[in-house]
Amino acid sequence: MRKQLSKHWGNETHPHREAVIYLNYKEDIFEVEFWEKGKLIENRKMVSDGVAHSESYADDAAENWCLGYIP
Repeated sequence: MRKQLSKHWGNETHPHREAVIYLNYKEDIFEVEFWEKGKLIENRKMVSDGVAHSESYADDAAENWCLGYIP
């Protein structure tokens, strides 16, 4: 089960990008879906080396995608 928490949109340079942040209740982690031109590119779990990251970390990842810092 997941709950959508927020959504980010691209800027003038990347107007077709958006990112959606979810809280995955089953795994107790945040996930970010990266979208481009209406196509799901990736659903990334906010976990590194077994450590679950915060909602703020997920927000940063979403913003980085939308601004083009993540290719």
